[in-house]
Amino acid sequence: MIELLSLPRRPKRNICIPNIKVQSGLPINSLPGWEHIPLNSKLPMLKCPGNQVIFSKNKIGRSLKHLKHEFDSSGHDRFPEYNPLHDSNLKTYYTNETNLKRLRENGEITLNNDVICNLKDFNEFRQQLHKSHLYYILQEINRMEAEQIDRLLIANAECITNRDHHNLSAREHTYSKILHRKCCLDQQRAERYKILNERTLEKLAYIQMIQTIKQTAVQHRKSLRQLKFQKYAEVRNDLQRKQLISLKKLFQFKKDRLQKNLHRLYESRQLQEQEKQRKSWNKRLAQRIANQEKVERLLIQAQLKRNHFMENHKQKYKKMWSKIQQEIKNKALKNHMKMYNSRKKQREQNESKKTFPKPPFTYSSLCTEFQENFENLLDSEVCKALNAALDMEDNVKVPFEPDDPIYKAAQFITQHILTKFHKDLSADKMAFTSVYDRMDKFFEEAKNFVIFRATQIIASFQDPEKHLGSQLFRRGSVGRVSFSKIPSTIGMSSYQIHPLIEVRDVSNRKPTPAGSLTSVVVDSTTSLVQKTNCSNLCRNELVFIEHYVTKFKRELIVGMGSRVFAAIQCHFEQKVMDVRQELLDIDRNFLLNQVTKSILSYAVNPLNLEAILKLCISTLAGDIIWNLQNQFLKPRRVCTRVAQPCVYNSKY
Repeated sequence: MIELLSLPRRPKRNICIPNIKVQSGLPINSLPGWEHIPLNSKLPMLKCPGNQVIFSKNKIGRSLKHLKHEFDSSGHDRFPEYNPLHDSNLKTYYTNETNLKRLRENGEITLNNDVICNLKDFNEFRQQLHKSHLYYILQEINRMEAEQIDRLLIANAECITNRDHHNLSAREHTYSKILHRKCCLDQQRAERYKILNERTLEKLAYIQMIQTIKQTAVQHRKSLRQLKFQKYAEVRNDLQRKQLISLKKLFQFKKDRLQKNLHRLYESRQLQEQEKQRKSWNKRLAQRIANQEKVERLLIQAQLKRNHFMENHKQKYKKMWSKIQQEIKNKALKNHMKMYNSRKKQREQNESKKTFPKPPFTYSSLCTEFQENFENLLDSEVCKALNAALDMEDNVKVPFEPDDPIYKAAQFITQHILTKFHKDLSADKMAFTSVYDRMDKFFEEAKNFVIFRATQIIASFQDPEKHLGSQLFRRGSVGRVSFSKIPSTIGMSSYQIHPLIEVRDVSNRKPTPAGSLTSVVVDSTTSLVQKTNCSNLCRNELVFIEHYVTKFKRELIVGMGSRVFAAIQCHFEQKVMDVRQELLDIDRNFLLNQVTKSILSYAVNPLNLEAILKLCISTLAGDIIWNLQNQFLKPRRVCTRVAQPCVYNSKY
């Protein structure tokens, strides 16, 4: 063993050939496994569509052979055919996108500018790549062999030189040099023995490590055997435990079954007792219902008699009243004709020349019979009559004389159109679309105004130095409202008026948190047909629609303002007004549809408008309050207590 270890090691010679980068020789869409086919072997012919496997040698405008050492001096390789697509001199010509598009349409190149060739040319190209690869390898081997021969020659020359030097030193016969040579040999021998000793120690350590590993493996197998026995014991204990649990469950099941049977027996007895009580109760209830039905029949008979008497009484007094009205009308017409004849005679006496008399003045149908129609009034006068009718409903004094045609038209609107109109206009598509668009536009204007007014009040309270001692919702506050995008100042303490706003005298103003919003009037500058955009309706129907649209606007904006400013008051009282999530989720289109239907069908169902008005106020005010609470009315967080929610109760 020691003798083998003392032998010198042979020098290790590695012939290292550098990695030669050549083309892969594979098509663009190669199949799996083709990368293992050598370059000197041909690729097989496949039965597949032409665009599945694309053979390409190189990009367009790039030469296949461009190095000098690739020239084959043996003359065995045939001269390649000239292909203009691989001519590097035409590279600038192929950069034109039109030429490339033409070549792609002809199927000569791909989208990535690769030149397409057939399988035969591609196999020849692979053969050329193989020869080029062999040329590189042979060239590298020849270079390495030449370097090896040079190294051997240099080593031989060095050996001859050393030998001559040693022979020359041996001839000198100097004792000191011989001793020095012996010392060098002893040192070399000692170093060699040291290296051999280190190797022996390494081998002994390796043998010791192998023995340690074997002992560890034996201990591991022993521990595995112990774990296996322990697992068997645990499985046995689990089986015993499961048997005990199953017995316990069986005993519990029998106990529960006994309790259930006892409970069923108790319930059956209770049901029998309840059935007896139910029968006696139904008997008494049937007697009570029979008595109630008898009382209701008697009440219905009495009500029918009462209604019949009231109808007869109404018909009697209606005939009497119509007779009195006809007498008053005839008397008024007779007096008017007398006055007209007397004025005519007086004019004829005063005139010196003979003139043709003017035709007698005839009252319009409104002035004479204002209870029938008012077709002879202008649209501006009808709008004034509408505004007067709105004021008369609120018991506000109107600036018109009793004999004024506008006043009589207002009376006709309140007494006949609003009370005797019994027609549902919700089926008219043109009227529905017009009212829908107007309400949609008004919703946005009302929300913008209330938000603007609320932010003004919040800003005034957040600046204590500028507004000291201010009270919330005091009567002297100035309100601004914008209709048709023209701002105007309204309220009891208004001190400025926009120059484009028509001002009229209005008494008995009712101040609200947003100002006196009862001054919303019907615009008299445009006709009713243009305003409502309903040319298919008569004037009575247009007046009916315009009246309730304006009334709805007034009540909506006043209700929204009171609700929002109540939320602001709760905020400054350290409270939070709750906003229902259901109101925030209501669809805007659904709300507008219901508002339009309720206005057009008010003559048939007046309660629907009141209900949808309350819903609109709650929805729009809730949306505004929610936005303000997220921005301006955020609750102040106090560590000692939590803000108590505030529920606002109003008539809306």
